[in-house]
Amino acid sequence: MKKLSRLIPALFILTLIMASSLLAQEAAKWTAKPVAATVKAGATVEVKVSADVIEGWHIYSTTPQEEGPVPTEIEFAENAPLTRAGKIKQPKPIVKYDENFGIDTEYYDKDVAFTVTAKVKAGAKLGKQKVVVEVTFMACNDRMCLPPKTVEVPFDITIEAGEATAAVDAQQTGADAEMGPGADSATEGQQDAATEEMKDADTESEDNESLGYGDERDVENAKEEGLWAYIGLAMSVGALALLTPCVFPMIPITVSFFTKREAATRFQSVRDALIYSFGIIFTFTGLGILLALIFGASGINQFAANPWMNILIALVFIVFALNLFGLFEIVVPSGILTKLTIASGSGRGIASLLLMGLTFTLTSFTCTVPFVGTVMVAAAKGEIWWSIVGMLAFSSVFALPFFLLALFPSWLKSMPKSGGWLNSVKVVMGFLEFAAAMKFLSNVDLIWGLGILSRDLFLSFWVGIGVLITAYLLGKFELPHDSKLEKVGVFRMVWSMFFLGISIYIFTGLNDKPLGELDAFLPPMNYSETISAASLGDTGTIGGSEKSEEATWYSDYNEALVVAKEESKPIFIDFTGFACTNCRWMEANIFPRKDVQALFKEFVLVRLYTDGQGDVYDRNRIFQESRFGTVALPLYVTMSTDDQQLTTFPGLTRKPQEFVRFLKDGLTKSGM
Repeated sequence: MKKLSRLIPALFILTLIMASSLLAQEAAKWTAKPVAATVKAGATVEVKVSADVIEGWHIYSTTPQEEGPVPTEIEFAENAPLTRAGKIKQPKPIVKYDENFGIDTEYYDKDVAFTVTAKVKAGAKLGKQKVVVEVTFMACNDRMCLPPKTVEVPFDITIEAGEATAAVDAQQTGADAEMGPGADSATEGQQDAATEEMKDADTESEDNESLGYGDERDVENAKEEGLWAYIGLAMSVGALALLTPCVFPMIPITVSFFTKREAATRFQSVRDALIYSFGIIFTFTGLGILLALIFGASGINQFAANPWMNILIALVFIVFALNLFGLFEIVVPSGILTKLTIASGSGRGIASLLLMGLTFTLTSFTCTVPFVGTVMVAAAKGEIWWSIVGMLAFSSVFALPFFLLALFPSWLKSMPKSGGWLNSVKVVMGFLEFAAAMKFLSNVDLIWGLGILSRDLFLSFWVGIGVLITAYLLGKFELPHDSKLEKVGVFRMVWSMFFLGISIYIFTGLNDKPLGELDAFLPPMNYSETISAASLGDTGTIGGSEKSEEATWYSDYNEALVVAKEESKPIFIDFTGFACTNCRWMEANIFPRKDVQALFKEFVLVRLYTDGQGDVYDRNRIFQESRFGTVALPLYVTMSTDDQQLTTFPGLTRKPQEFVRFLKDGLTKSGM
């Protein structure tokens, strides 16, 4: 009996341990699946490790916490052909006070997917392989925590032959022969040190890989977190898009349009502003997705970059400018006006408001950060629900400041004695619309490769416009609806000095001198090379390169891939466009930096235009969309010599070190 009494507690403890182990497994069911079913030897692949968390339980994030729960850990089995390369990427966890530990902890109480970057081991067997992922996790509920449990999660992957493995094997074989048979342990130590060094480098890279610009990775992670996380991402990148250069010209255009419209009552002012904002939201969402479904993901980009559309937009701006100058009045025929009046229930129709919303959309679509391009790809693939929700959230935030700008003129007109100086505001806005029209005429010049509107000629027009504004404000000439200027007031003097200063500043940009923010709206400094690139669409041929003092840019990826193999250099791809404002800004403000140019020398450089007209540009668009899941411009990608994607950098950044870090990460991952 004494032996039995001693044995019962031990059996009870053993039963508890076994029950806890079973409960831990039941609290979360794990699966693993590689993003790509096939990977080349020596390359990297992402593996999605997902947990189906049972209701009432939760598991913890991968972030270690002092005096907290055991974090989730994911590693590959020792005999697996893959090894982890970099930090585990996880969705945003719930952060809440945990009564089990008495501190705030990070956890997931629903389905969650972790992304693990894996590298194929040197010497891994080719063909279909079974890979085992070892997941260590702790499961808790509101009352108790189970002991940490390690589970094995299998998946299959096919490993193909690749140049990277051959090169490593050859190098290792040579080293073994040189060092002799007694150097096995030293060699293993060196390999372990090199592996740890690469892990550290990759970890730093992964920490900075997602930049929050709404690229494909950000969108997919947000979808996994849920609808509200996705809407939050769409709204945040909508706000970020307001900082892009394409948006700036629409500020004076919006103000001048609503200044000329002259709504009679405050109600009409608010109504018009709402209709204008709806026009922006509708065209971003409805027209964008419709064109994606009909013409593919790049349909809206092609529509906005069409030369005839750019000519139409330029003409609209010029007509509005001449109208603001008082040359003529835009009068709607009485019959049409009567029908619009009946349709709108007021004295002013809505057609022009919706037209301005469409104009706004077309002028800014090509540089509204990568989110739009990724959503267009999703729409083209049939993910209509996610695309509509994302575009509605994005465009609503994007349109909000312009709703307020549309109300601004009515506020001006409510000020006393606004008549005389308000007409001067209209005239100045007219000059600014002429300046904006130049941008769209420049797009036509670049896309068709006309070679007429060079950077210096463009700047000369802008300088002339600035001088005319200055002379007008000082009363040197009058236009039809101006009141007689008795004297130059303080505000006129200040504004005339402002525009004169801007004119002098623009004048300094002649002969390819950088102008900072303004460079986004100007023809590129490499104007002749850009015009030459535009001719590719006419010939239907690809190949050749653009040579400048800083670097050589290839126009064909396959040609660059051959050169990369010969020179043992990774590839840097610049997906750009003739009408891409953000591209011009990056090329003028980031590319010329000494640290960027020094890193460019370590790459084979490729510049691929995607918004031109011709077979070459169609192939470039298809290449970008099929390989990288977006049509947004600009997009920067680094590739290995065996055609494997290393790193991506979506969109515009005003932080040069982000771009420098991206280039360094590409070099590190290439092993060059």
